[in-house]
Amino acid sequence: MGNLLAKWLYGRLERMHRKPDRILHNSAVREDLQTLEPAGNTQERQKDYVIKKLSVCSMIVVIGVIFSVALWIKDGIETEIVDNSIERNLYGDGVKKVSLIAEDGDEEYCISLDIEEKCYTDEELMQMIEKALPDLECSILGENESADRVEYDLRLVKRIEGYPFDVEWRVDEDYLDYEGRLVKDRLDVPVPVELTAVISCGSFALEHTFSMMICSKAVQPDKAELMERQISEQESISRSDKKVTLPSEIGGQKIHWSYKRSYRGLLFLAATPLLMLLVYFGRDRDLHRQVEDREEQMRLDYPEIVSSLALLIGAGMTVPNAWMKIAGDYKKRKAQTGRKRYAYEEMLLTIYEMESGVSQMKAYEHFGRRCRIPSYNKLATLLAQNIRKGAANLPLLLREESKDAFEERKHLARSMGEKAGTKLLVPMMMLLGITLVIIMVPAFQTYF
Repeated sequence: MGNLLAKWLYGRLERMHRKPDRILHNSAVREDLQTLEPAGNTQERQKDYVIKKLSVCSMIVVIGVIFSVALWIKDGIETEIVDNSIERNLYGDGVKKVSLIAEDGDEEYCISLDIEEKCYTDEELMQMIEKALPDLECSILGENESADRVEYDLRLVKRIEGYPFDVEWRVDEDYLDYEGRLVKDRLDVPVPVELTAVISCGSFALEHTFSMMICSKAVQPDKAELMERQISEQESISRSDKKVTLPSEIGGQKIHWSYKRSYRGLLFLAATPLLMLLVYFGRDRDLHRQVEDREEQMRLDYPEIVSSLALLIGAGMTVPNAWMKIAGDYKKRKAQTGRKRYAYEEMLLTIYEMESGVSQMKAYEHFGRRCRIPSYNKLATLLAQNIRKGAANLPLLLREESKDAFEERKHLARSMGEKAGTKLLVPMMMLLGITLVIIMVPAFQTYF
């Protein structure tokens, strides 16, 4: 399916009045393909190469759109609240956090609600011991500076940090709810109230009363906060119910409830074309990396080729026979091992040219141009000059070239070793960091 879609898309792009040559006929891609495979129709190979890329990209787009639509539909289904009821988590599953949208016909309000897990009896709660009271008193004040002037909501914590105890609260419901929120927004005069904490642990139980002076709220609530307060009260008084029933009417206005929509589908859809572009142009980068690997391999093979030519020609073999001997030996090795060496492939192609009627001088010149490496151009020039002018000292010149080539190969091997060492630097630093953590963490734990 992807291949058919890619061919159709390629045909559409080809028929455009202004063809996107950067996509269809990229000269850099064509040059890389020609370098890797000199023989054959480069234009057809480039077309096949582009179609393969378009096939991968089109499949990414199709899959991305399918996933985006599926996520969008799934998120839409999940926003529906049936009968204004939300199921609680079972006991032990923790708090259920939901983001709600309340619609009263005029506006939408975003409400965040924490629905406590379903609880059973007060006897199941654990209690706190007396030494935790100072920390508890500091915790419940929240933003208030002291208990003598409470202007902000209290933090009636269920647990105190560092203690394995639970706390249950008894409050004056005229001024505080069980979450510690101030019930009345404004008060004419400060009102003293008593707040009782029931702290328990196993069979031990302790009650402690805190005296508070409740004042008017420092920050008055908006409509969304009033809504959140009302549904929180509804949630609190129905803790033992399996579901939370949301009010269908607030302040005389009808409310339509829904979950806050998640936009994962749109995010996935937006990421799809970016992924497609990365894959499309990443393939070109991979192709060029193959060309660079080819050049590196040919530089490594050059000393061996020149040395073999010097040895065979010095032993009395003609240049074409020596060339055919080296290429023939490679052909046998390739049949046994399956390993491809680009320099020897170019030598084989030169032999095929000569067998098809191309002159030796032209064939060697073509060999130098196809290799696209200065050292091979130099070798091709030496061989062409030997045919054009004659060179009795050709074996000597080849031996000198072989000596220089081996020196260059040493420098290349050293450079490759340095490059490999640089690549290993990152994992070595990561291992060093892990070692430091392994050593330092136990030391700090022992010290502190």
